[in-house]
Amino acid sequence: MDTSKIIDEYDRYRNSTLNMQASENVLSPNARKALSSDMASRYSLNMGKYNAYGGTRYFDQILDILKNNTNKLFDCRYSDPRPLSGHVAAEISLLAILGDNRNVMAVSEEDGGYPGYSENHLGRVLGYKFHKAPYSNFDLDYEELEGSIEKNNIGTLILGQSMFIKPYDMKRVNEICKKYGTRILYDASHVMGLLAGGVFQPDALRYSDLVYGSTHKTFFGPQGGIIITDNEGIYNTIEDNTIFNTMDNINLSRIASLSVAVEEMLKFGKDYAGKVVRNTEKLGGNLLEKGFGLVHGSEHSKTHQILIDEEYLKDKGFDYLSFSEELEKNRIIIDRFGRIGTQEITRWGISDMESISDAISGICNRLNKIEEINNLISEKMLKFW
Repeated sequence: MDTSKIIDEYDRYRNSTLNMQASENVLSPNARKALSSDMASRYSLNMGKYNAYGGTRYFDQILDILKNNTNKLFDCRYSDPRPLSGHVAAEISLLAILGDNRNVMAVSEEDGGYPGYSENHLGRVLGYKFHKAPYSNFDLDYEELEGSIEKNNIGTLILGQSMFIKPYDMKRVNEICKKYGTRILYDASHVMGLLAGGVFQPDALRYSDLVYGSTHKTFFGPQGGIIITDNEGIYNTIEDNTIFNTMDNINLSRIASLSVAVEEMLKFGKDYAGKVVRNTEKLGGNLLEKGFGLVHGSEHSKTHQILIDEEYLKDKGFDYLSFSEELEKNRIIIDRFGRIGTQEITRWGISDMESISDAISGICNRLNKIEEINNLISEKMLKFW
């Protein structure tokens, strides 16, 4: 079988499932069209006064439109949509901020933080010392945070997580960091679409130096990253440091696709983001009513994700991997870390969390729920575009 046929099979398979992975979303036909346009095979390298490649005048228009619309969407002064991923956006942001103080604090992987910030990954690449942020019950311990920042001379604090349930007290974090000259970076990779819709952490940019993250999780753009800031000096540093330091060509078709997605967010982001959070709240409550085990506190999630209790799964004869596999047999897809996300099904216009919770809890009890899930899949209709 050749690759084209496998791609066709893949598309048919994905269209026949409910995708509830917390780190994915679905593109609109217009955003998908941009990805497959002629721009997919072209180059752009802006050298400041001119583009090193000819034939880019239409692309340059799109890039200007994207920046202007992104600034409008996030109510920010500056934006950079060039990063090829959320991870690259993090690297670019850290390069702009670190300076001489190489002590960096973030939520650790064991507390649900992004593993890329650890001493073995970006810490090793960028030469900083990693410190674990004091964290429990899905929130920072603010008193301990201040003591740790002072004791360890923390130069940069990174907020944001892979398992993201509730917002931070940004004003309090900012007051603490100001005392010690600590810069604040906000990794919104998982919640970028919720920030754009104004339903989660609306003060993220107000109380941090930079906000950055992925454009393909709760934000329904193509895979990639974006950086926003109100600080002109930091933005100029990012402009100067990006090309040839962390990347070269910026992938024209991705920029075009992201521009479409930002336009969609400007029109529909508030409605979409509100429905995501409401679906999460309903799903968590319905699962609890059916006796399904969630990590304590995640049933009150303020984002797109809830977390499955691994001990509950063990009592049912599963672990995260085997339960994910069992769900997939029944056409529900989740990751192998115990996260359930509502962002993509929300974009597909699905709001029947009662039926979804019944299916998930039933599958955990070894029941076949394929017929009920197929009924939900038959109702999929892409919204917000």
